[in-house]
Amino acid sequence: MSSSKKHSENNTDIHLPLQEIHFKSHEWFGDFITKHEIPRKALHSSIGLITLYLYTQGYDYKKVAAPLTVAFISIFILDLIRLRVHWFNYLYCHTVGALMRKKEINSYNGVLWYILGLIFSFSFFPKDVALISLFLLSWSDTAASTFGRKYGYLTPKLTKNKSLAGSFAAFVVGVITTATFYGYFVPHYNHVNKPGEISWNPRVSCLNLPSLSVLGGFVAALSEGIDLFNWDDNFTIPFLSSIFMYYVVKL
Repeated sequence: MSSSKKHSENNTDIHLPLQEIHFKSHEWFGDFITKHEIPRKALHSSIGLITLYLYTQGYDYKKVAAPLTVAFISIFILDLIRLRVHWFNYLYCHTVGALMRKKEINSYNGVLWYILGLIFSFSFFPKDVALISLFLLSWSDTAASTFGRKYGYLTPKLTKNKSLAGSFAAFVVGVITTATFYGYFVPHYNHVNKPGEISWNPRVSCLNLPSLSVLGGFVAALSEGIDLFNWDDNFTIPFLSSIFMYYVVKL
């Protein structure tokens, strides 16, 4: 074999196209990761639980946007590098592959949209509205995805990628989340709230807790179901739910 041919083969081995990266974790665990996305959903949901715990400890929500911005910039830089340097992308994907979708091998990480949505919510809205938007993203979206994939074929399609089953799951979890947050956590941990941080006041609002909870469910279903300019739902859910909930709690 000629040296030029060997050199050509070596170049081919070194410069593998990005799409040839395979996730070992996806091969080992199959549907557990690729179809059901259990690790990704577990992380997704745990963020809501961690945030709820920080709320009970009195963490200042106004300080959230700064570390989120740092995280966004850091991950964005990592993505810029990995999408241009194959060996770095290879290492990156094999390190956190269990939390990634295959389409993210050659595109920007979905967590960027997630963080961007939270930056928007925590920068422009009151404490309770920002928290509810995060909880809906963590739990209602996870429920919609889980039940939509499992039972979506049994119910009508609302949009190309959204089913009635998924939207109903988002609605139910949204009702429970809103009722639990405003019915239990806000009154029991009222000492961690500064004046004006909680927008809904049952003494002056025309909405009682059940009515607010049902509207919270509709906000969850609408935010999850609306396809806004084909943007990633990790951004559109906190973006839309913050706007919707802001006006709901003002009623």
